[in-house]
Amino acid sequence: MAHGTDTSHGHGDTVVDHSHHAHVCSFQAFFGIYVTLLFLTFVTVAIAEPVSGLHLGSASMLVAMAVAAVKAALVMTVFMHLRWDTAMNNLAFLGSLIFLSLLFLFTLADHSTRQVADPIGGTPVEVKRFGQD
Repeated sequence: MAHGTDTSHGHGDTVVDHSHHAHVCSFQAFFGIYVTLLFLTFVTVAIAEPVSGLHLGSASMLVAMAVAAVKAALVMTVFMHLRWDTAMNNLAFLGSLIFLSLLFLFTLADHSTRQVADPIGGTPVEVKRFGQD
């Protein structure tokens, strides 16, 4: 056998993996995502009470977070190529998002129960030291 024709992939042979290829989106797809992100940014600004005067009460935070989640999903699926990525990478990414969500959930649970644990509401208490009357 001639040098370089051996298929055993010995030392010095180059192995090229053609299983992963670039994903090119059309201009129309990118422009559509751009317009959608601009619209969602406008919605986020519009629900901000000091800017627009629109009063949604406690729902404004929920709407803002939902809009932010949609915008993040658009960016992740297209610009981070998660739409075309392997299942293992998607699983790792979603696992990290779930872990981050749990951290936020535990923080919110702690914050919401502080009034129960401290019925005074965090007001300063006068501390008397030894020897003071």
